Amino acid sequence: MEHTTGVQVYIFLTSLYGGLIAGFFYDIYRISRYYFKPKNVATVLEDLIFWIGVALIFFYILNRSNWIELRAYIFIGFFVGGIIYLKVISRILFPLLIKTCDKVAIAIKKAMAMVGVPFKYIDNRVSYKVKGLRKIRKVFREVIGNIKKYTSIIFRKK
Repeated sequence: MEHTTGVQVYIFLTSLYGGLIAGFFYDIYRISRYYFKPKNVATVLEDLIFWIGVALIFFYILNRSNWIELRAYIFIGFFVGGIIYLKVISRILFPLLIKTCDKVAIAIKKAMAMVGVPFKYIDNRVSYKVKGLRKIRKVFREVIGNIKKYTSIIFRKK
């Protein structure tokens, strides 16, 4: 299929845009690795999911822009878009995303603490009574232990 120069520039810019999107998803992947610190198996699974996602982005953009006709400038556009994102935008955006995630985590912790206040109150009230029950249970165990101990002594005597 013949493309005019304007259409080819449009396709190149959309592939450049796809590289930027793939770079953004790479930053999200880096943030997840920063917070969760996965082990070997989880790393392999995360890598697989990341590359499947990048491939889906790649083919979606290719399908929407030029019906998946592969040209060299399309690959160049994706790589240049990814490099631009990683060298320029990511240096600004990644620290902002980390700070945002930290603030969200703090807000979630505060919300969980606020939700947990009634439960802590109930736990303190109940645990006081449970401690008393534990003491009573401990006394009964000691009594039963003493009964077993002394009955065996008494029954051994002739």
